[in-house]
Amino acid sequence: MTTEQEDLMTLPTPFPLYLVIVAAALLLALASPPGLAQDAEGTGDHPLVPRIAGSYIGSMETNEFRSVTLPAGPWDHPEREHTDTLVLEGEWLQLRYRFEEAETSALRVHRSFEQTLPEAGFEMVFAGAGAELLSSGTPGNVRVRNFMIGADYRGDYTSTASLGRRDPVYYLLARHGEEPVYVAVATYILAGRPSRVEYAVTVVTEEEMQVGMDHQPLTAGEMEQGLISEGRVAIQDILFAFDSDDILPESSDSLATIASLLEDRSELGLLVVRHTDDVGDFDYNLRLSMARATAVVDYLVREHGIDRARLNSAGAGMMAPIASNRSEEGRARNRRVELVEIRP
Repeated sequence: MTTEQEDLMTLPTPFPLYLVIVAAALLLALASPPGLAQDAEGTGDHPLVPRIAGSYIGSMETNEFRSVTLPAGPWDHPEREHTDTLVLEGEWLQLRYRFEEAETSALRVHRSFEQTLPEAGFEMVFAGAGAELLSSGTPGNVRVRNFMIGADYRGDYTSTASLGRRDPVYYLLARHGEEPVYVAVATYILAGRPSRVEYAVTVVTEEEMQVGMDHQPLTAGEMEQGLISEGRVAIQDILFAFDSDDILPESSDSLATIASLLEDRSELGLLVVRHTDDVGDFDYNLRLSMARATAVVDYLVREHGIDRARLNSAGAGMMAPIASNRSEEGRARNRRVELVEIRP
């Protein structure tokens, strides 16, 4: 690696993501001059993927489980499709980075990722630029997110970048050598702003749904035994819509089992605690976990007639993991509802 590339890249940290975010925020607050662009609130780097020094996060989107189709080969113009694609299912994260400096080179960013991602444990699957990525045979605008979003990646999106001869889009796809993690990076010039480079990092972690389905729903007896022996029991079958406290329909069986336990043991009171993994902002996760715990209590009262006086809710966010957040299996285990026995 050249000295220039070493200066350009910030290597990933082995520390938990929320500590990285907090530390970065403190450093920016103490050392950055007024007016320096900072990461959007509630965002942070993926722990396995380095960012480009001098860039900041403009936006972040996540989805706990989705199907994603990513180009793994160049565009075949006669066939009107990519020569190869990867269809992935799992946790989806997209981060969009911009630069404070106006004259950043898109090619320099692309070449740096080509070299430093392998040093971070990734193996290159495909890298291309310009006409290799076009879904049209003519120069013009291409919707960059078409290469990043999923099975409908040739759909209609608003974010565009010039694909004229001077401003090609650069794209690469890589897989991690040890974790079931894929990363796609598109680097491009912002539409209408020829001196501004942006790059979008999409990370897909496979097998999240498979991990979740390995867990068999607990019976009322198993829940009761956990409360007797440990004073608490973890429930991993209560699921929520993305970025919401709306309970998904497939959670109804586990909620009915909790209601049955409460009906059989009239002296039992429960504290319902929602936990999260470490992806995202600490305060945001804390607020969302509280809202989701409250939603569970409201559901039991509304749908099963449980006396609200027997139930309390609490949100723990990422503060009490039961597994390492460095793997998807561990993060899946940490996203849970815990029932804690209390006196009503």
